Amino acid sequence: MTITNFPNGVSSFGVPVIPGALPFTGNTFFVNPVSGADGNSGSDPTQPLKTLYAAHRKMTAGNNDVCYLIGNGGTTGTARLSTALAAADAILGGTTATVGTLVWSKNACHLIGIAAPSSATRARISNTTTETITTFASGNLVSVTAQGCYFANFSVFQGFATGGASEIAWTDSGGRNSYNGVEFFGGGDTASTGADVATMRSLLISGSTGENRFNNCVIGLDTLARSTGSFEFEISGGSPRNVFTDCVIATNAGAAGCTWMKIGADGIDRYVAFRNCIFTNPTLGGVGATAMTTGFSVNAASGGGVLLMNCMQFGATKTDTGNLNTLVNTANAASLGGAAIATSA
Repeated sequence: MTITNFPNGVSSFGVPVIPGALPFTGNTFFVNPVSGADGNSGSDPTQPLKTLYAAHRKMTAGNNDVCYLIGNGGTTGTARLSTALAAADAILGGTTATVGTLVWSKNACHLIGIAAPSSATRARISNTTTETITTFASGNLVSVTAQGCYFANFSVFQGFATGGASEIAWTDSGGRNSYNGVEFFGGGDTASTGADVATMRSLLISGSTGENRFNNCVIGLDTLARSTGSFEFEISGGSPRNVFTDCVIATNAGAAGCTWMKIGADGIDRYVAFRNCIFTNPTLGGVGATAMTTGFSVNAASGGGVLLMNCMQFGATKTDTGNLNTLVNTANAASLGGAAIATSA
């Protein structure tokens, strides 16, 4: 068998692959928001689909199908989401849709951006520029209910023309999914009506399955100020064993009561682990964010431990408020509000 390339996908000996990941043995689909059409087959990069709705509709659960989202280097190549686009695609599938949320519901179906792996990667997912949270009919931009999916090298920007409460850029309730180089930007509304509400999230991990992996990801938007009591991301529903490695968790605190992360009562199970991660809130320079009193809001009965290994924080007085569920392996862990863990020599 000879080594192949497009139009049969990014492949080796005919099997689609992505660097650092296992081969994908299922069908390959291409989405190009600029030149695509949902009437195309999508299986050839010269005949791409236009929307992610159409790509997901064509994929087969459990088949290790993969969708490549083609970026064009600018926001004009953004894969747009809207109630109108969702409804139009649903008709092609013989169903109906009344909300704009992209529901990724098929197990072992993967989504990979084709673009330079830069900051704010231009393989990009967002709502249409005129969409409001009312016309979108949901605060959830993307909701992953499937398991065993691989997401890589794209950004998600939620920025409704007019926002509101309970905006969530990306929800994962499926569990056992892997994220590599994905950026989650929530509450980017033009009028800041979604940025400064306490119920906004850039990322929500929920449900009792958990066990997701996030590598080299960015969570949070630091260009718009958040309000008192807001959280950039949340883990809830007893979600176990989520691991974040080499990630950046960012916010722009408009008040001292903002935090990077919320874990409520029984929000996690066993642990959530952060390794080599950076938590940032731009209090210096021209941005002028407010220093947060604590970086995390962790309930004393969270259900598990928050483990931080070799992490760095900037823009918060303490990591936590002396909660022994937060464990930090640094010499000044106590002053950061966490319990110290002995580090190896």
